[in-house]
Amino acid sequence: MFLYMKTLDISQPELHRRLKGTAYLWVRFGLDGVPTQQTISYIWRNRLSFTDRHMIRATAQVIREIAADHGILSDDEPRLDPDKIDSTDVTDDQIMNAVEAARDRGFDEFDSGRADNTTFEDMVFFERQGYLNMADRGTTTRSKGSTKRFERISDRRETPHGDTHLRTMKKTAAPPEQTTLTEYEDGQRPTDWERIRDEVLGPFHCGVETVLEELKENGGIREPVIAAIDITPWPVFTSPYKDDGDVTHGEEPIVADGMEIYPREDYPEMIHGLKERHERGYEMATITIIGEDTPIVLGIEPVRRDSDWESEDAQITPQSCLVERLLKQAKQHVDIHKLFCDRGFDTHSVRDAIDRHDTTYLIPKRKYRAEIRDIEELDREAVSDAGVVRDVPREYDGRVHTGSIMYVPSTKEEGAYAAFTTNRDVPLEQVEGFASQYSQRWEIENEYKTIKKHFLPTVGSMDYRIRFLYFVIGVVMYNVWRLTNLLFRSTVGVHLGERPPIPAGEFTEILAFCIVPGD
Repeated sequence: MFLYMKTLDISQPELHRRLKGTAYLWVRFGLDGVPTQQTISYIWRNRLSFTDRHMIRATAQVIREIAADHGILSDDEPRLDPDKIDSTDVTDDQIMNAVEAARDRGFDEFDSGRADNTTFEDMVFFERQGYLNMADRGTTTRSKGSTKRFERISDRRETPHGDTHLRTMKKTAAPPEQTTLTEYEDGQRPTDWERIRDEVLGPFHCGVETVLEELKENGGIREPVIAAIDITPWPVFTSPYKDDGDVTHGEEPIVADGMEIYPREDYPEMIHGLKERHERGYEMATITIIGEDTPIVLGIEPVRRDSDWESEDAQITPQSCLVERLLKQAKQHVDIHKLFCDRGFDTHSVRDAIDRHDTTYLIPKRKYRAEIRDIEELDREAVSDAGVVRDVPREYDGRVHTGSIMYVPSTKEEGAYAAFTTNRDVPLEQVEGFASQYSQRWEIENEYKTIKKHFLPTVGSMDYRIRFLYFVIGVVMYNVWRLTNLLFRSTVGVHLGERPPIPAGEFTEILAFCIVPGD
């Protein structure tokens, strides 16, 4: 470490900054972690003798001269050899290195609640599940092939059987049988799915805090941030209706789409119909940092909707409740300045929820307008043809707040206008620029594509405990990937492009080469 510092003739603060910003350095130096500036200074002054220090300076000078003679001396921070990066050949060992990195940044807070004298500690199961999430091995955790592969690559003498693994995952997501008084905040007993959600999200948020601490130390987050909320489906392919042979005598059907059908009694309540009539699945809502900051998922909320095969009194999650809960989750960690939502959140209740959090919202209206000239109180800009109506009152549940409706020429329909609502008083000259920021919301769509392609396992189980836990683990892996991109942006950005410099498919190789010492 000191040879590096003296060869490059950099200061102790600069050495410390490089060690923190480029994990590759302290790994190659054989250190267990990043020493503090005080530790660096103490070692140099007190642990090394005058002769030691003189030898290091003299050796560093020779190294510097030889490096200069061969044209390999550089004041830049170390960069990866691009030949070491090959996204077409991700090995099991590299996946395990990525899992171990995620383990230290998000898995260690999960607790299955099993007895202390069990054969395997919880971390063994989460290493295995992280491997399954990233490797997409097999259709279930009981897959014989995935079990053998994990046994082969793990450095543990024994690994759990697939059935034991599945039971442990269910235990991890299962809440205690006994409810607590704090769970009755609204005076009602929480549902089973809400208690499962809370059991899983507690450890998740500990991991988010760990990731954000590293991001803030390395300049990856500048508060207040801009965030976005959206919903993504995770399909299932088992029908909610009984086969003819399973219908018992005298059983009453329900009518859906003009047809008599017989719903399964044991069909999971969190599964509902999706966009297409024949599609069914779970849905998860997330809140994510967007804009110029590192995109990190700050909160997750399962979505409960009613379905054709359920009774009329089935519970649903209003959009405003989703937004309220996600904002509360996110504000545990960061200050949010602006929040973007898509047209599906165009309701007074959603706008009221965001406004009560003292956050600026930008939400498009559901329909385009063909003409805006006849709108009363419209302030219109002659050059850009944008317009704004200010001081528009919005009332919900006895509360009133005012906002603006902004109109900008549509990029989709000739002569039409896209309308955006906000609780901010926007000057006319800022309307077009403010509305154009909405394009940043697409980062959350890219987030979903990445999580599903690289960080979710193929799973046949419809159990809500399993599905929600596995989705959360996928988000943990996604957040670690984003953190890795920040740590290595200056290191590999030249070779792999910008934002993000490390594609998700190459994530495991970068981790294997830089974060965790390999074989």
